[in-house]
Amino acid sequence: MLQLYNQKPISIFMIDNDHRVGVQFCNVKMKMELCQFCHFNDYLTRLSERIDDKTDNVELLLVKDNLNITISLNHFLQLSNAVKTVMVKKFGDKSRNLN
Repeated sequence: MLQLYNQKPISIFMIDNDHRVGVQFCNVKMKMELCQFCHFNDYLTRLSERIDDKTDNVELLLVKDNLNITISLNHFLQLSNAVKTVMVKKFGDKSRNLN
């Protein structure tokens, strides 16, 4: 397991010989293929575009079991920043080729 990001409450790491990405946040644990991680980044980016000065919480729809979770704006921003950081550090501009 290669730790890519670890700042409370978010942990992002490589698993399965760098074939999958593990993400843990707010008591949610996910394992994604590299292309799924890229799509997750895109999803968080789209959600962040809807944030305005009245936003207190953000609702995430996670595909597994149609899980809806609501997280605080603070945790959402931390998660979004962590995923973007990993995308740049681990994949650079090549991330678009993972689709």
